[in-house]
Amino acid sequence: MHLLKNLGKYSNYGTLILRLIVGIVFIVHGYLKLIDLGGTAGFFGNLGIPAAGFFAILVALVEFLGGIGYVAGLFTRYAGLLTGIDMLVALILVHARNGFLIASGGYEGGGYEFVLTLLGISIFFLFHGAGKYSLDEKFFEKSKR
Repeated sequence: MHLLKNLGKYSNYGTLILRLIVGIVFIVHGYLKLIDLGGTAGFFGNLGIPAAGFFAILVALVEFLGGIGYVAGLFTRYAGLLTGIDMLVALILVHARNGFLIASGGYEGGGYEFVLTLLGISIFFLFHGAGKYSLDEKFFEKSKR
């Protein structure tokens, strides 16, 4: 118990680790959409999303660039806002109808547990920022303290 009691003083490391992990996840998902924009646009079109090609590019860029922002810890609150909106829309339009568990709907359109987790993490970074070990801290946040 003593070890756990003292972990609070290392919370900036936890924020860094979470930021790196979620950044990698968003980079990979965005990259996969970018290299198959036609498939992404087709999927969006099948969902009835108007201007599916435009939104395929937008979502791919939000995820890819947002992921880079998380990894670098740069413009992290903006990444949190944009990836949060992305995940909320994905939850509502794609995943909610398939139940909670991701395994319940297969790869494309499984349940909403994964996007809900990413939404929660995005909201965390929107409100909390990148933390001490980040470019945001170096260039923007430090001057506010």
